Amino acid sequence: MSKNIYIIIGSVIIIVLGGFLFFQSGDAPEQSSPEVSISPLVGNGESITIRYTDSGYVPKEVTISQGTEVIFENENNFFMWPATAIHPTHTIYPGSSIRKCGGAEKVRIFDACQAIAQQGSWSFIFQDQGSWGYHDHLQARFTGKIIVE
Repeated sequence: MSKNIYIIIGSVIIIVLGGFLFFQSGDAPEQSSPEVSISPLVGNGESITIRYTDSGYVPKEVTISQGTEVIFENENNFFMWPATAIHPTHTIYPGSSIRKCGGAEKVRIFDACQAIAQQGSWSFIFQDQGSWGYHDHLQARFTGKIIVE
């Protein structure tokens, strides 16, 4: 009887650990056809910078035109990972999902798909109009909003 309990406990630990590693790694891409050609995002030439500081994103909310590039600059002592809400799946911005981080569609999703070191940056061109919440995947309490008109 006790042998069965150890097997059950071991199985639960493996399942929980596997799920944790899957969501933390961001390296589990959604399957896509190698023949799919992803066109680059087209900008309007405008850009705005959001700084990541010890107190989170500054400014916390911005309003931009469609096609504007938003640059996330890391001025914090810790890594940042900007991504569309909802943590941890990153699915609010149209077409985005953390599962696409390892695939060809990576360039079209609002997700850095990796940690950005201090003094590093990552940018995204917003094509879809709407109000888009985002967060730091590594410290999800740091959030912001981008309104695209």
